[in-house]
Amino acid sequence: HTHTHTHTHTTSYPRMPHSRLALLPLLLSLPASLSFSPAGGDAFAIFGNAHTKVLIKQWSPKPLGVSTGSVMLPASTENMQRFVRARILLEDPSVGCVASAGGDDAGISLILTKFTGAEHQLLMPLWQPNTKASATFRKLADWHKERLSHRLLSGAHIERPEDRKAWAEADHLP
Repeated sequence: HTHTHTHTHTTSYPRMPHSRLALLPLLLSLPASLSFSPAGGDAFAIFGNAHTKVLIKQWSPKPLGVSTGSVMLPASTENMQRFVRARILLEDPSVGCVASAGGDDAGISLILTKFTGAEHQLLMPLWQPNTKASATFRKLADWHKERLSHRLLSGAHIERPEDRKAWAEADHLP
């Protein structure tokens, strides 16, 4: 007589700190932060490879046991794929991230970025739920132009089609 127990999992992500006030100590505690703009809506900061790995752990999926249902929900599957890809991208020491804290307390999104001498190449965002990607990209482009105009910000290397579309749409926002 054998007994088989089936246990399925969905994936849930802990939200990163909600408010910019909660974000401030985290950003100030990490010396790799190049810039931070706490006033006026959204806040952005740039982190190198080692600190991005720490931030990714905050974003990492946490499986939750459920008694019935599908193994993973579609959104959870996409998030897991993004998380796994982010870990692979971070094997390149020139990859870090731009952290974005929305003014609407949506939490912190991380945009994996390859930092070269003259260019910051956006690769793949790890969005918080309900993040308006095009609006975030538009604000990031404005912030980057103001703070880091000596470096080109490029979306040419964004990996996922939906993120490339959001980047293209950002040019048409006010």
